[in-house]
Amino acid sequence: MNKKMGALLLSGLMIGPILGSGIIILPPAVYEIVGNYAIFAWVIMLALSMLFAHLFGKLSVMIPGDSGVALAVERAFGTHIKNLAAIFFALAVCFGPVAVMATAGYYFELLTHFNELWLTGICLLFVYLLLTQNVTAVGKLAFAMSSFIVITLFAGSAYTLLYTDGTLSLGSITVIEFGQSLLLLFWALIGWEVVGNYSLEVKDPERTIPRAILISFTVIASVSLIVAMAFQWGNHTMSGLLTGLFGSFATPLISTITIILCISTVLLVIGAVSRLIADQAKQGVLPRWLSHKNKKQVPARALTLMFIIHVCMFVLYAANIVSISQLVAIANAFFLCNALLGVLACMRIFSSPFLKVGAAILASCFFSILLFSSPIILGVITIVCCYFIRLQRITVKKQMHIQQ
Repeated sequence: MNKKMGALLLSGLMIGPILGSGIIILPPAVYEIVGNYAIFAWVIMLALSMLFAHLFGKLSVMIPGDSGVALAVERAFGTHIKNLAAIFFALAVCFGPVAVMATAGYYFELLTHFNELWLTGICLLFVYLLLTQNVTAVGKLAFAMSSFIVITLFAGSAYTLLYTDGTLSLGSITVIEFGQSLLLLFWALIGWEVVGNYSLEVKDPERTIPRAILISFTVIASVSLIVAMAFQWGNHTMSGLLTGLFGSFATPLISTITIILCISTVLLVIGAVSRLIADQAKQGVLPRWLSHKNKKQVPARALTLMFIIHVCMFVLYAANIVSISQLVAIANAFFLCNALLGVLACMRIFSSPFLKVGAAILASCFFSILLFSSPIILGVITIVCCYFIRLQRITVKKQMHIQQ
């Protein structure tokens, strides 16, 4: 019998990945652009994040299934556009995890002084070993890791704030600078759309998913704000946030937290995409043998396929054929396309004017960020989109012809 997650375990699975390494990287990056105005950028982005979480939580309850966002896209635009969303998400996860694990390997090297490349490979293997366990076991581990991250960052940042003067000196900035800070922070929104891929593995989704999102958002918003404030009003270094409370352990703690965040993120997305692949195979879009789930309800064959792909990506990275920045750029573009299709589906599915306007705002933001991708990636995305849109139009015409 497959055990299912409650709100607490589901929130534990989401908190770490959605915080992501951005909670370490973004505070200094945003502060460098807009100084003390950064806190206002954080507040705006967290408000958008709350809207994003709310939209995709509703979608997950309304249209549950292993394919997640793709199911909502199918209801809004048709089967071929659903397949397009699924391909975007799968492609993103083909490229992204190796880059994230390479980041974990770098911080592992700082702690252990072993070879970064070998440590990257070990981290990737460790993630796949975890994913062979049932989802509740993974959820419990993710909850423990998320709790460690939240408690450490919150306690260290709160302690830092206690010993600051609390004054907010605002200089002058331009609209362009503030806009750049918002664009940078927009990456903090990515992650909420994955919750739908786990909707069949939670108890009573109509109650569990909204509760899990409420818990997750409350924790993520609280940690993000207190870290941002402590960074601004403290000594402007991430390790400095923890120095007051943890002393010489601050730097190792930041490294450990970053490693855990990377592992949490990869756990969430690979677990989600393996379920997506299995569901697509069950529907006949992919070879049916990929739909198999073992006794633990783990999509083992889909997971094996992703492992082979990631081993290939790791070999390319190890051979210096692709870099971390290239892998991240490709993955981010495909993640954005998947999220963009999701919010466009929200605009079409939801009847509430508030939700439609919110989805329109998010769609505009996602599209704006997507335009910063390389011309080659944008060209590939355009070609793939045109192909699937053409297939959908042909299908619609055939259906209309049959009805006539």
